[in-house]
Order: sequence, then C-alpha cells, then structure tokens
Amino acid sequence: MIQPLLPPTFLFCPGNRPDRYDKALRGGAPGVIIDLEDAVPVQDKDSARRDTLSWLAALDPAAPGQPVVALRISPPQTAAGLEDLYALAHAGPLPALDLVVLPKAESAAEVRLAHAHARAAREAVRVMALIESVRGVRQAADIAQAGACLAGLAFGAVDYAVDAGADIGWEALAYVRGRLLFETSGVPLLDVPHVQIDDDAGLRVDCERARAMGFHGKLAIHPRQWPIIVQAFAPSAQRLAWAREVVAAYVAAGGRACSVGGAMVDEPVYLGACRILRQAVPS
Repeated sequence: MIQPLLPPTFLFCPGNRPDRYDKALRGGAPGVIIDLEDAVPVQDKDSARRDTLSWLAALDPAAPGQPVVALRISPPQTAAGLEDLYALAHAGPLPALDLVVLPKAESAAEVRLAHAHARAAREAVRVMALIESVRGVRQAADIAQAGACLAGLAFGAVDYAVDAGADIGWEALAYVRGRLLFETSGVPLLDVPHVQIDDDAGLRVDCERARAMGFHGKLAIHPRQWPIIVQAFAPSAQRLAWAREVVAAYVAAGGRACSVGGAMVDEPVYLGACRILRQAVPS
C-alpha cells in the first residue's frame, strides 16, 4: 500500500487568537499549525498555551475533513519552550494532535526530547523540525536521522537569513536550500512561507522553483496561499498515470527491470513513481 507523506502545506494560526482556531481548522487547508512561538508576544505565552491545549483536548480526531493538526512550541533552548514541553507532558490526552513543530532545531537529540514530552499527550504524535540557523543547517544530516519520531522538516529562511547576515532572496539562499535537500534526502522538506501575502504570482514562481529542486511543499501564513501551494505541488494527471503504470509493471515483473512506454524501469524509477503516488494520497 502506498503511504501518504506530509501534506504539501500547513496554514499557521496564532496561538493567542483562539477565535481563529476553528476557522483555520475548517478552512480547507490540508494541515494547520497553531503557533505558540513567533506569533505570540511574551506577555501572551501563558494564556495562549492554556487556550491552545484546552482547544486541542476538545477536538474530535475522527471529525470529517479533519486536517493534520500541529502545534508549534517555542524553542526548547528557551524558558517558554521548556514550559511548552512541560505543559504537553502534563496536558492529558490530546487525541487530535498529530505533530509538534520544533523551531530552531539544531540536533536529533532536541527532536527526540520534544517527542518524549509530546507522546504523553498522544502516543502516535510525531515531530516536524524547523531548520532556521547556520548551526541547524550544519547539523541537518544529524537532525534527519532522529528516527521514526521525525515526520518531516521545514526551512525557516527568515530566521536563517538573520542568523547568517544574508539576504532572504531566492538566489542568496539557493545554496542553503540545495544543501538541506542533500543532507536530509529521504525526509519530506517544506520550504519557507512566501512573506508577501498579496503576491500570488510570486508565490507560484517560488513554488515552481522549490518543487523543481525537490521540496515536498511550502508553508503558508495566509488562507489565500494554501490553495496555490497545493495546486503547485500536486502531481499532474499525466504524471500520476505514468507512476501507476510504472508501479504496476515493476510489481508484475517481480521487482526486475522492465519497460514502460519504451523506457527502462528499474528500482530507482520505481521508487520515484512511488513517491509521486504518495504525494497524491490524502494524509
């Protein structure tokens, strides 16, 4: 059976805006991240944490059309991050919580630490790690080896650019994107949100570039962005038909090299076709 990957996008919702939680959840995005980090000022951290965990506890994981539900905590190197982890470990059952988003990730140990606390709320919860610093990029291969608790990764280009003293433009960060894809090969990697909310054309261009490089998707900071991202990263009908034909032919050949449409199909081609089919499976 072809198993799904991460959704191609997640829509962020500020943790200090409980009036927006349900709207974000029911807005149609394939994934939603309730944010306790950058979106929440220091003075609102405690109330946002309480509101978010209370809302998560009441969610029905079997509700029709439920997206992937994620919670971004504060960095574990900070007091707020440690408080988030403690609260998760003592929150009681959170059956609808699918992912914990770990910002400023710089080691596999941090990923495992976050998972160890979050699994008290739900055994099946996993971690998506954000790589947002020069050290994080250097340690990307280690982070990607965190194990089964790691669901995927995302590139936090804005924070990285600040840390590196770099411009946030595509050309300035092309090397870093390529290095992350190389170091974390095999783990789904999402690109940074497009910060210009009303720039649909620019978002499409960024999506095309990221998809061509090998990114799995792109994060969203506004409801108008996620449909564009989903469309950009979805395999075309022609591509899906090709992938199905390749998988069927390779399986029928008993895992031996064969041909489809006059082209050779071996294991790498088969695995690429499987990846295309996983992109089309709802998470």
